[in-house]
Amino acid sequence: MLNNLARWFFLYFCSMVSNMSDEEMSLLAKAERYCANEEQCKTSVRKKLCDWGASVELSGKIIDKLVDKGFIDERRFAKGYCANKLRTQKWGRLKVVYQLRSKQIPPRFITEGLADVPDEEYRDIMRSVAQAKWESYSGGEDVSKRRSKLSTFLASRGYESPEIQALVREFGQPAEPQADEQN
Repeated sequence: MLNNLARWFFLYFCSMVSNMSDEEMSLLAKAERYCANEEQCKTSVRKKLCDWGASVELSGKIIDKLVDKGFIDERRFAKGYCANKLRTQKWGRLKVVYQLRSKQIPPRFITEGLADVPDEEYRDIMRSVAQAKWESYSGGEDVSKRRSKLSTFLASRGYESPEIQALVREFGQPAEPQADEQN
């Protein structure tokens, strides 16, 4: 009972200060909790607000407030998204860019997010994904068929074609003999 009374007072007080209705304040508070749990972008918050029954106009108003309060920062979102998808999910840059574009993230934020993962680290991630997949293929298959499958797999993960081709050439090559150091 006390929680409901406190909540009602909070919503009433906030509505008096900001000229928002109880419904608007309730949606704003819900959206703040949603954004506090995990980094969000405007597109995902807008979709969630519409799922909760907010009008397009009200969604825009709430999103503006969330941006002003720092709950939504698309630069921060892009950096976190890139780091997570590249390092944890081991996606390629193309897939990350495609997903961020679908979320309507500005290109400059996408570029900044991708720049946070150095090229050498990116190649190491790609190499580890390729190595694990290569080892999962049966040894009885033709090397060229395994390379083709590996190329297709890496492309589906969003890696760039020139880097795929360079990496795939390394697989299936006989190991270089070690030079005898006693000569």
